[in-house]
Amino acid sequence: MTETEYDVIVIGSGPGGLVCATLLQKRGTRVLLVEKNPMLGGKMISIEKDGWAYDLFPHGQVPMRGSAFEDVFAELGVSDEFLPSLEPDDPRDIITLAYRRHEWDEYRTVTQKQAMADPEPFFRLWQATDEEKEKTIAIMAEMATMPDEEIAKLDDITMKEWLDARDTPVPLYNYMGFHANASLAEPLDLVAASEQMTIMKQIMLQGGGGQYKGGFAMLTKVMAREFEANGGTIITGARVERILVENSRVTGVETKKGTFHAPVVVSSAGIHPTVLKLVGEEHFDKGYVDYVKGLVPGWAFTSVRYFLSKPVMDTAMYVVWSDDSWLDTERFARIKEGGEPDEVILFMVNHSFYDEHAAPPGKQVLVSGTVCSSNPEAGEIEALWKCMDRQMQELFPDIWDATERKEYNGPREISNLTRDSVMPGQGGECVGLAQIVGQCGSMKPKQELSIGGLFLSGADAGAAGMGTHQAALSGIEAARLVRLHLAKLIKAT
Repeated sequence: MTETEYDVIVIGSGPGGLVCATLLQKRGTRVLLVEKNPMLGGKMISIEKDGWAYDLFPHGQVPMRGSAFEDVFAELGVSDEFLPSLEPDDPRDIITLAYRRHEWDEYRTVTQKQAMADPEPFFRLWQATDEEKEKTIAIMAEMATMPDEEIAKLDDITMKEWLDARDTPVPLYNYMGFHANASLAEPLDLVAASEQMTIMKQIMLQGGGGQYKGGFAMLTKVMAREFEANGGTIITGARVERILVENSRVTGVETKKGTFHAPVVVSSAGIHPTVLKLVGEEHFDKGYVDYVKGLVPGWAFTSVRYFLSKPVMDTAMYVVWSDDSWLDTERFARIKEGGEPDEVILFMVNHSFYDEHAAPPGKQVLVSGTVCSSNPEAGEIEALWKCMDRQMQELFPDIWDATERKEYNGPREISNLTRDSVMPGQGGECVGLAQIVGQCGSMKPKQELSIGGLFLSGADAGAAGMGTHQAALSGIEAARLVRLHLAKLIKAT
């Protein structure tokens, strides 16, 4: 029989929650991890079925070298099981780039090693002039060498404003617009320069598009195993219905599988569901509730998974963008109002490149995605799927011809799997809160809330950078804060 008394209860087994729970348990804290789904992982979930093994979403948001997960595995004593599929100096061609300038009739394609390691393939793709090359190198060097403390000063400046101040070449400007969509699920004219700069610097210095043998599920499996081996308790299929509060302090959680008690609750369910639903507005100051309601959710990523009857893909990632396809706020509004796009950006992950066991022998699997509204009821999703399929057919006919079946999902499925929708238009976010001006760096929500013993973990609070990596960093910081809080409780008694 499961115990009902713990030191800490963690809600949600996404990267933020699982990292926090695993580290706390390793450090001697008695932790209960509660997950609403029958499987662990949150947005880090992978599927293994009928010889196929693939992520549900086109992940790529951890640095190849120096990720938060590497530090977690080291503390757990299982560094030998940390198995990245690629290294920044991998000699193979890693990425296929397809790009169309506004004045071109057709897309042009190049393949290269790790993105940003060498600008020459980009210059060939862009057909860049000597002046464009010179200015691009200067701007990218400025980003790569900017000290972190200087980047932190850019929280209230959009990336568009930063680029506009530097007479940025048109191809680079449009690449940054694509990058804001693909790596942050945000528009260039709202994304905080500090956030996008942090990610660009990680890509240039640590490599981008990190992946693992066995997919991101490998991370989940190892951490969950170590969590239980160290005495932690996991309950799946147990949606939390209420975080219990007495005298402005948490006392536990109420779930479909029973009520559990602890002086600390860490929620990785998202700030909106945590404050407005699981705890309830009545327990917070009205000003804070209004602040939470005013926080802007990030965009979502809708995906198509292509299952291929034969191997036709040679690189790990395929990315597609044009000067006209990436979304700023104006273009995004047109699509939300029902305007069917002629083209979209695509970010695609070839799992078979990373792991020979990702598909049955002689087959391949590709997970493709593009940005969309985070509204679970978004009406434009089917039009985006049609556009994604059309571009796949036109740009990569070998992949299209080899496709034996497809799977589609969007913000509705993401919300059902991960974040409950508690406000209109929210729930299907790719990461969590939008990484935009006013919500980043020093202005990001705090992890320790006003209710005693209540903490947030995940991409909504406490960290910056690539999405999954950012959530794990938040989990590391949440574990540190919780230990300090528990020490104060012990001292007080």
